[in-house]
Amino acid sequence: MTQGEERRRHPRIRLEGRAVGRATVLAEFKVVGLEESAATLELPLPLALGSLCDLTLSLGRGSVDLKARVVQVEPAGEGEGGYRVNVDFLAMDPEDQSLLEAFLEREGGSSR
Repeated sequence: MTQGEERRRHPRIRLEGRAVGRATVLAEFKVVGLEESAATLELPLPLALGSLCDLTLSLGRGSVDLKARVVQVEPAGEGEGGYRVNVDFLAMDPEDQSLLEAFLEREGGSSR
C-alpha cells in the first residue's frame, strides 16, 4: 500500500474529466470604480473571464446583492499586487437598484 492510499478513507476513482462541476469562491474585494451597470473590483486572485458571479456590495447604509459577468481581468498596478476585475451587472432587484442609485448620487455629489 502506498502512503497516499493509507491516508484515504475511501478508494478514489480516476474519472479523467468525465464529471464536471462549478466552484463558488468567497473572496473579499475592494470596489475601485462603480456605476449603475458595472464595477471595477480589486481582488487578491483573478476571476475567470466570462464567468458569472454573485456579488454583495456594502454601500454604507446598506448592501446590494447582484449577479455580474467578468468582462476584463488584469494585474493591479505595479507594487499593488492582486488583480483589477471589471464586471457588468446582469441582475439586481428594484430595491437594490434604488440603494445603488442613491449611493452613487451621494458619492458623486461628495466628490465634486
